[in-house]
Amino acid sequence: MELAHEKSRLFTTRTLLLALSVISLVICVIGGTAHYRKASWGDPWHPIGWVLSMLFLLTAFTPNPRELPSRFKSFANPKAAFFLFWILFFVISHLWNFRTAPWNGDALFDESGWDLWYLKTYVIGHPYQAAWLHFPISRETLFHYYVWGFLSLFGFNILSYEAALFVIWLTTFVFTLLLVHLFFRSYIVTSVTALVFNFLPFAFIYTFAGYRYPMAVALAVVSLYFLHSGFRNRSLFCLSLGGIAAGLCLASSISGKQYLLALAIAAPLYGLCYWRRLRQSITWTSLAFVGYGFLAGAATILLYIVFNRENYTLYEASFLRDFSHAMHSAPFPEGIRPFIEQLRSCFFSIPAMRFFIPDTLPVPLPYYWLLVPGVVLAVWEKRFEIVLLATIPVFGAFIAKAIENRLLLPIPFWMILMSFTVAWILKLRPLPGVQVVLGAVAALILLDGLIPSIRYIYSKTTSPFSIRYYAQPEVAVSRFLRHVVAGQEHPGPPHLEHNEFNRIQGIPDASYDTFVCQDDAYSIIHLFLRDYDDDKIMSFCNGYPFFFVMTEQDIWNANKKAVASYVATNKQLKLIWEHNPKTERIITLFQSLRELGTEDSLSFTFGGRVRTFYVLNIPAENIPQFQQRVSSFPATPEITALRQTPTNTFQGGKGVGKGQFDSPTGIAVDQSGNVLVADTNNGRIEKFSATGTLLGIFGTKGTGRGQLRTPNGIAVDGMGNVYVADGSNHRVQKLAFDGTFVAEWKGPEPGFYGPRRVAIGPDDSIYVVDQGHDRIAKLTPNGEVLSTWGSKGNGDGEFNDPTSVAVDPASNKVYVADPINKRIQVFDSTGKFLTKWLVPGWGEPTGFEDLAIDSQTGRLYASSTHLGAVLVFDLNGNKMGSLTPKSPDKLEAPSALAMSDGKLYVLNMTGNRISVIDVQ
Repeated sequence: MELAHEKSRLFTTRTLLLALSVISLVICVIGGTAHYRKASWGDPWHPIGWVLSMLFLLTAFTPNPRELPSRFKSFANPKAAFFLFWILFFVISHLWNFRTAPWNGDALFDESGWDLWYLKTYVIGHPYQAAWLHFPISRETLFHYYVWGFLSLFGFNILSYEAALFVIWLTTFVFTLLLVHLFFRSYIVTSVTALVFNFLPFAFIYTFAGYRYPMAVALAVVSLYFLHSGFRNRSLFCLSLGGIAAGLCLASSISGKQYLLALAIAAPLYGLCYWRRLRQSITWTSLAFVGYGFLAGAATILLYIVFNRENYTLYEASFLRDFSHAMHSAPFPEGIRPFIEQLRSCFFSIPAMRFFIPDTLPVPLPYYWLLVPGVVLAVWEKRFEIVLLATIPVFGAFIAKAIENRLLLPIPFWMILMSFTVAWILKLRPLPGVQVVLGAVAALILLDGLIPSIRYIYSKTTSPFSIRYYAQPEVAVSRFLRHVVAGQEHPGPPHLEHNEFNRIQGIPDASYDTFVCQDDAYSIIHLFLRDYDDDKIMSFCNGYPFFFVMTEQDIWNANKKAVASYVATNKQLKLIWEHNPKTERIITLFQSLRELGTEDSLSFTFGGRVRTFYVLNIPAENIPQFQQRVSSFPATPEITALRQTPTNTFQGGKGVGKGQFDSPTGIAVDQSGNVLVADTNNGRIEKFSATGTLLGIFGTKGTGRGQLRTPNGIAVDGMGNVYVADGSNHRVQKLAFDGTFVAEWKGPEPGFYGPRRVAIGPDDSIYVVDQGHDRIAKLTPNGEVLSTWGSKGNGDGEFNDPTSVAVDPASNKVYVADPINKRIQVFDSTGKFLTKWLVPGWGEPTGFEDLAIDSQTGRLYASSTHLGAVLVFDLNGNKMGSLTPKSPDKLEAPSALAMSDGKLYVLNMTGNRISVIDVQ
């Protein structure tokens, strides 16, 4: 009687819960219909009804609470310990070299950037909807709600996001092993599958890559496991959960449709093979609950499809349309040959067009010896859904011109197919000899695939920059500029922060609006600036990075349009350009308006790369005038087309004003033809255009980094870096082309003492005249000492207060001015003495003698403040004559020389100006 009463009570409770589930599902449908018809009362009931329908369904078949203790005790067995071991193995192996791996918390995939931006734009703060159109894709939101939970718990940052991704792949890994164990009941087969899956480079590297597709993979494996477990154990709880997971799989991404297609094809095949079971009512009951579970899980995405069918199919339709066009454009198979070639390349070519693994294959070639037989064995054992799930996504990728990110769904099923082969070999016990041979061959095949895979993964974890699409530089610049936009005008180095995707808390709002034009970040910088109106900020470059999608003209057009459309407020306007050949002329044009505001510069170093930015700040009261002036700019960024009042700053004059000098002693010309002058007694560097227009000033008097006391010789390398011999500070400083400090070098032991000049060799080696120690020091561009030579004296290779060094780029010979000894000495690049010759007129102290070489004409120019002309030699020491500027110009204590484009620039120390002599 008690048993009958218990069954009756259970039946009543279950019936009630199922009725509540159906009612909740109806509420979901009604609420969703109201939501899509713009009736706001339906907004909350749409998701509430959906969640309750699934919860009531599962609760209806949840085991009796009295059975729970015994069920929990059942987990304390070797099988649970076995799976716990592999879970720990997966976790530990994926944290391998985490600090130096590309996924170390400082990188995002560009598509992940859009998914996170989409979360903040369409999901947070909006009524629930299963998908939103983010042209041209309807992005399903299940993944975003899942990620939102992690971000809310652990912070809106990259590490929290990666933790969410990690859990998805861990789930896929665990349920793949559960399926394998369910099929074969073999710890050996499951362990082999675990090893191969864990160290499959494709899956390992994609673990932290992100976006929606991996969630569909996890839900597909979960669904399939519970469906198989439910049918085996006649568990309506498992069957309902398998159906719900299938519905959620559809709601998670486009891959969910491929999973459902596989089930839809496999179901009638099972029906044909097991048609007798279809006569049993319990089978139809099981199928009914699977179907209802699917409807409950997929209800919201099905409602979205009903009301937004065109948007939902827009992205896939474009692929199908292109494929159909290719099919009909030429006789078969010529029309689709590019599709065939792309698929072949994706699976079998190295390198190939694959995002994260261009240098390795999705499936290592040795594994095909296990994978292909596994297909045959799976069909033989009527595991049709495994074969279908391993192949249907491949056909889908084929139609979409296969790239590996569309091949994530079949990964666990490839692993399961391989396990069929391993399990078959283990079943050959009646033929022990055959089993041993095949087992040994299989072991060799596994090792042939596994060992290179582990080595490959290890190689990728040793450098954060080993995988391009883990975009480390883009994250760094986005973190840095977020602080600038927030109001911190000179932030520190970029680093991981707790809520880096959100507005910075605890600081006042910026006193300025910002426009940004930067090199390479796209979705990622939009994400980091989302809370500051990323569209307006990035409109300065039309919303794009200029690296790969914009020409100089595109940038110029976007700059002008953004300034013209800016609606002025009571805030200043801060315009930021990253220095780049595409922006240099544009920066120069905007610099013509600097009298309306102030100039500034920004820089940071990440991964050994220095990134510098030009900043123009326009006060609020000057913005209308600034906009008017920008509107009068020419249609193309031609500097010659810009109307400006020329200033003859090459005339200089003594003083501390802009373009004035006080006893300058160093000059150099960069690759753009700009002239840099070491304004020695003013402790600064002044930069001019080739026509004499002042472009900028950097450096102030002092001993700090970037400060100068008595700058003497200067040199500029091919990247625009400026090397300054800072005599009184007894050091050489390396500055970026905008004057931003990069490094300082104190020199080889016992350190520099009054370094006088700097020269750069054709191999980018840096040569420094260490005058106080009568020697030459040769350094790398990073300041490492390569060699030194020289000592005080008058013998070969000895010096007496050397004043200059020059390198012939054609021969790599080094020419050193040794004026007290009245000579020029010549060395090879290692410091070996080659020859010398006398220089008439040299020999007096403090002559600031300098050298310049024109390798195209084979001439060497030599100067001294004690001479009124520049001496000309050939490179063998034969004197060819002397040079003076055209009248009325004359030389007044020439202290430095520089050659560029057929012109000799002569710095006049007492005249405080520059003379230009055409030597062509």
